[in-house]
Amino acid sequence: MFSCSTCKQSFLKYKSFLLHKTRCKKVVCKKCKSSFSSLNFLNHLNQCRQKQSEDIGDFATFKLHKRSYRNALAVYIKADGWKSIEHLLAVEKENIQSLLKYIIERIGSVKVQACLLLKFIKQKTEGGTDTTEIYKVAEMLSLTNLHHIETIVKNWIEQIELAIDQFTQRGSGWVLQSVKVLEIRVGKLKEHSGGCDSTKLPSDFNKKKSLLSPKCRKDCFKWSILMALHPQKMNKERIGHYKVFEKQYDFSQVDGMTTLSQVKRFTKRNNVSVNVYTLTPDEKKKVVPLMVAKVRQLKHANLFLFNEHYYCITNFNAFIKSSRSWERYFCYNCCSGFRNQTALSKHEIVCYNKTAQSVVLPGQENIPTKCKFRQIQKTISYPYIVYADFEALLIKTNKALTKNTFEYQKHEACSFGLVAIDWNDKILFQKFYRGLNASQIFIDTLLKLKDFLQNHLEQHKKPAQLSNFERHVFEASTQCYVCNKQLQDDKVVDHCHLTGKFRGAAHNRCNLKMRLPHRLPIIFHNLKGYDAHLLIRGLKTDKIHKINVIPQNTEKYIAIIMDDFIFLDSYAFLLSSLDTLAHNLSTEEKKKFLCQTFSDDDLPYILNKGSLPYEYMDSWERFEEESLPSIDKFFSHLSLKTIDKQSYDRLLDIWEHFNCKNLGDFHDIYLKVDVLLLAAIFQNFRATSLKQFGLDPCHYFSTPGLTWDASLKFTGVVLDLLTDIDMVLMIEEEIRGGISCSMCRYACANNELSEKFDPNQPSSFITYLDVNNLYGYALSDVLPCRKFEWVPPYMFQSVIDEILHSDSDRKTGYILEVDLDYPSCLHDLHNDYPLAPERITVEYEQLSGYQKEIVSILEAAGIKRYKTKKLVPNLMNKENYVLHEKNLRFYIEKGLVLKKIHRIISFEQEAWLKPYIEMCTENRKKATSSFVKDFWKLMVNSLYGKSIEDKRKHSKVIIATNGKQALQQIRQPMFEQFYILDNDLAIIKLKKFEVILDKPIYLGFTVLELSKLHMYRLHYDHFLPKYGSRLSLIYTDTDSFIYKIQTKDLYNDLKEFNYLMDFSDYPQAHFLYSIENKKKLGYLKDEMNGQIIDEVVAIKAKLYAIKYGTNKKMTAKGVQKAIVKSGISIDDYKACLFENVLLKHKNFRLQSKHHSISSVEINKLSFSPLDDKRYILDDAVSTLAYGHYRIVE
Repeated sequence: MFSCSTCKQSFLKYKSFLLHKTRCKKVVCKKCKSSFSSLNFLNHLNQCRQKQSEDIGDFATFKLHKRSYRNALAVYIKADGWKSIEHLLAVEKENIQSLLKYIIERIGSVKVQACLLLKFIKQKTEGGTDTTEIYKVAEMLSLTNLHHIETIVKNWIEQIELAIDQFTQRGSGWVLQSVKVLEIRVGKLKEHSGGCDSTKLPSDFNKKKSLLSPKCRKDCFKWSILMALHPQKMNKERIGHYKVFEKQYDFSQVDGMTTLSQVKRFTKRNNVSVNVYTLTPDEKKKVVPLMVAKVRQLKHANLFLFNEHYYCITNFNAFIKSSRSWERYFCYNCCSGFRNQTALSKHEIVCYNKTAQSVVLPGQENIPTKCKFRQIQKTISYPYIVYADFEALLIKTNKALTKNTFEYQKHEACSFGLVAIDWNDKILFQKFYRGLNASQIFIDTLLKLKDFLQNHLEQHKKPAQLSNFERHVFEASTQCYVCNKQLQDDKVVDHCHLTGKFRGAAHNRCNLKMRLPHRLPIIFHNLKGYDAHLLIRGLKTDKIHKINVIPQNTEKYIAIIMDDFIFLDSYAFLLSSLDTLAHNLSTEEKKKFLCQTFSDDDLPYILNKGSLPYEYMDSWERFEEESLPSIDKFFSHLSLKTIDKQSYDRLLDIWEHFNCKNLGDFHDIYLKVDVLLLAAIFQNFRATSLKQFGLDPCHYFSTPGLTWDASLKFTGVVLDLLTDIDMVLMIEEEIRGGISCSMCRYACANNELSEKFDPNQPSSFITYLDVNNLYGYALSDVLPCRKFEWVPPYMFQSVIDEILHSDSDRKTGYILEVDLDYPSCLHDLHNDYPLAPERITVEYEQLSGYQKEIVSILEAAGIKRYKTKKLVPNLMNKENYVLHEKNLRFYIEKGLVLKKIHRIISFEQEAWLKPYIEMCTENRKKATSSFVKDFWKLMVNSLYGKSIEDKRKHSKVIIATNGKQALQQIRQPMFEQFYILDNDLAIIKLKKFEVILDKPIYLGFTVLELSKLHMYRLHYDHFLPKYGSRLSLIYTDTDSFIYKIQTKDLYNDLKEFNYLMDFSDYPQAHFLYSIENKKKLGYLKDEMNGQIIDEVVAIKAKLYAIKYGTNKKMTAKGVQKAIVKSGISIDDYKACLFENVLLKHKNFRLQSKHHSISSVEINKLSFSPLDDKRYILDDAVSTLAYGHYRIVE
C-alpha cells in the first residue's frame, strides 16, 4: 500500500502511485491561506469564492452599468467607439480579459455574454448614404477558471463576425462603419462541487447502465465524444484508452466547459453530428433535448449534460425508456417511443422539421386522454375584483435610437386609480393617487387592500342555511351535484359562503373545489401593451415574493401572478377601445358604478370616456396650469389628429362643472371616470358570462379560453385527445389558415353608374362580397370528436369509395394524406382560385422577369426579399397533402386526380358544436344593446382558436425576485439570457425544451378546411357556372371575394343569388333589401351595401385600395392606421403598382425595452410593388398561379 502525503490517497500499485504524484501538488489558497492538493483545489476555490465573494464596481475603462442581487447579475458597458471588430480586438482585448479576470477573482465562476452595438452604412443609388444601428449578441458562455478567458473572447469575436457577415452578405450593400458600444453581461454561476469526476447522477439513471462518465477533472466533452465515436470493451470510462484518437479531431474550440454553440462549431469542423440531452430542473427529472442534429453523420454521438458535466450515452433507447413504457425505439428529436424501427423512421421524416423538444402526449404523466369540461371551480365567482389604471407623463427625450428610429418621449407613471368591488357590485374601496413613485405606492395600496378585503370576507361569510325541504333533498341525494357520480360516506353540504344558500350534496373533494378563489384579480385595459410595464418597473421584492408571468414574449405578458394577486387584461376579452366599449354599454349599467362616486348632477358629463392632452403632459408642472389647454394641444401622433370641436367643448363643460382649479384636478376626474367605466364594462361582461354559462371570466386569461370552456360545458361533449404522436404531427404540419391573395392587381368598373363609363366597352361591375361568420359556419358542421384510428392500407380503396359516393355527414369521417395531380386542362379555368392551397417557399428562380426586376429595385434601396413559407394557391401537383375528406371529394369532383394514398385517420364525427353556435347566434339576434351583441359575436369568433393553439411556441420567462432564484436559473442548461430591471429584480429567459400537446388540434384543422371548402363552393358551384369567362377574381382574403363581373346589371344578378345572400344591411329603400337571411351563418353580404365600386388596386395580400364614389377603403398591413386613413391616397397605390414607387412614411408608436415605455417615430417602408404569391406578368397587373402550364411554356 502506497500513500500520498499531500492528499492522503492510497494505492495498491507503485506505478499508479508514481503517476498520481506527478499530478498531485500542494497548493495554497490566496484567499483563506489553506493548503490543498492541486486535484482538489478547483473545488475549494469555487466554494471559497462563494463564501468570500467581494463587491464589484467600475473596472478600468469599463463602467458597471447595472447589477442585481448582490452581484449575481451585472452589466458592464464601454462606449468609446471603434472602427471595426479588428480595431476593437486590438485596443480592448487585454482590457476585456482583465475585466473577466477581475470578475472571476471577485465573485467566482460566472456565465458571460458580449453584446455589441454596431453601426452600418451604405451608399444610396441616388447619392448620399444611409446608416442603421443593430445590436449583435454572442452566446452566454461559462467561465469557470482563468485559463478559459482567451478562448471565450475568441468565441465571442467569431460569433459576432459571423453575424456581421450574414447581415452584410444579403446583397443590401450594408458595410460595418463602427462599433459604438461594448456590453459585457455577467451572471454568477453557482457550480456543483468536486469537478467533473465528482458529479453524481440521480439513482434511476445509474440503474439503466446506459451512460459513461469520463474519469477526468476537465474536458469531459472531449472524452465523452471520443467514448461515443470509439467505444471500448473494457474499462470504458478510463480516458487513457481514448488518447490515441484525440488527434483525429479538432478540439481547439472546446477547451474546458463547453457550451452548445461550441459543440455546433465542433461538429462543423469535424464532420460529426452530436445530440445533447439534459434533465428538467423540476422534481420530475425528465430527459429533454438541448440540441439535436437535423442531419445524422456517419460519426454520431449522443451526450448527456448534467451539472455541467458531459456523459456519453451508450444506448439511447435504454437511456430514454422508463420502466412503465412499452416502446423500444425512441426519437432523438421529441423523445417519443415506437414499437419498431420502421415506425420510428417514418416518424422522423416529419418530426425533424420541428424544433427539438421533448413531447408529452395525453395519457403520459397524468395528462387526461379526454377533453371535457372539468374546471368546475371556474363556476365560482370571485368575491372581489379590483379595476385599475395608470396614467403617465410623457417626458420629452428627442433622442435618435437609429438612423430611422427616433425616440421623442419617455413614459413615467404619474398616477393611478383603483376601485375594489364586491359580489354585489358595491364599491368597497377606492384610491386615486397622483404624484411621485406611483407604481410603488400602487403595490403598497394593493397589499393593504388585500388585508382589508380578507377581514371583510371573514365578517360577511355565512354558514349553510338549509330549509326543511333542502335538508330533505340533501338526505335523499345519492348523486354528487358537482361531478354527477355516486355519493358514498363522504357526502357533505355544499353552500355559497357569501349568501349561505344551499347548492347541493357533494363529495368532500368536490366541495373543496367549490371554495371561494383566494386570489385577488386586478383588471387593467391593455395590461399587456402598457400598464404591465409601469407595474413591473414599480415592483419592490421586499414586498412581493413570487412572480409568475404568462408571457407572449420577454416584454409582453398576457397575465401576471404576484403572490395572491393576479393581473388580467380586459382587452384580451373585449377587443375594443375603452371609448367604444363605454359607448356600447347602456346608460343604466354605467350609472350603477358612476353614481357610487359621482352625484346625479355629474352624470351627463361622465357617461362616456373623456380625453387628455397626453403628449402635452410632459412635466409635473403641467398639472399646475389653471386652464384647459387649447384644442391643438390634444394632438396625438398615434392618431395623427387632435380631438374634434364637439369633444373639446364637452371637456370645457366638464372643467366648468367640476370647478377644476388646474389641469391636475381635470386629470383626476378623467382618471376616476376611466376606472369606473372599466369597472362598469367588465362587471357587465362578467355578469353576462355568469348568467349564460355559469363561468367567471376572471378565471381565464382571454376570451378563447372562456368560450372554449363554455362550449364544453354547454354541450357536455367528451372529446378524445390524440395520443399518437404521428397523428399529431400529420395534422399539426398541415394546419393552413385562410387564403389571402391578389389575382388581378388592378381593375376598373365600366357601367352607367360608375365614374368613368365608356359605352363602347363591355358593361362590368366590381363587387366586394363577404361571408357572415365563416368560422362559425364551419363550427356548426359535423366535426371530429372521438375514436381516432389509423386505417390499414388494405381498406384505403373502400374508404375512397365511401367518401365519393356516400353522405359526407355520416358517423365516420376521415383525414387523409394523399398525392394529387392538377391536370393542365384545368389551369385556365382554375387560375383565379386554385384548389388545394399549400404552404410553400417561393424561390427566386420561380419569380417572373417583372418580379426579379422589382427585387433588384428593392435591393438597390437596401431592402432584402426574405423567403418565408406562405399559403399559396397554386396549380402544381401535390405530394403528401393532408386534407379533410370533404375537401378531397370536392377537389376530385372538380377534376383533380388522386394518385396515391399515404395514410388515413378515421374518427367519429358529429355536429357537437352546432347547438352552442346556434344559441350564440340567436342570442345575438335578440340582443338589444351593441355591448351584448358584441359579446355573442365574440363567443363564436374566438372559439376555434383555442383548438389550434401552438404550444410549441410558448416561451418561458421568469421574473427573479431574489438572488437564490436567479442563481438557480443561471445554472440551468436552458438559461438563455437576462435583463436587469433593478437591484433586486431581473427578467430571465429560458429555452423551452418540453411541450405538452393536449389540444384537440383536429378540430381547428377541420374548421380551417371546411371554411376553405365553403369559399370554394361559392366560387365554383355558384358564381363561375353563372358567369364563366365573364367572371374575374381580383382579390380574396379568407372570407371575402372582390370580383369583376361583365354584366349589364349586377344587382338584378344578385337577386338570383338571394338563396345565399344577406341583404339586411342594404338601405331599406333598396329593392334588394331583406331581413330574411339576416346574419345567417355562411351567407354572403355586399360589403359596399349597394354602393358602386369604381376601381380596385390590389397590390398583394393585405395591401389594397377600393374607390367607390367619393369614398375609399384602404388596407396596408404593418402601417399605422392613422397614416392609412389620412396620409395615403389611392394614387399612391397606383404609383406603387405602375411606377414602382417605394412609399415610406413616418410611423408613430409606443415601444418598450426592458419594460421602459417610449414613444418613437420610425421611418419605414409602407409598401412596395413586390408580391411573390403569384407569377406576375410584364403588365404588372395580370398574374398566373404557380404551376400554370403557360409559365413553363
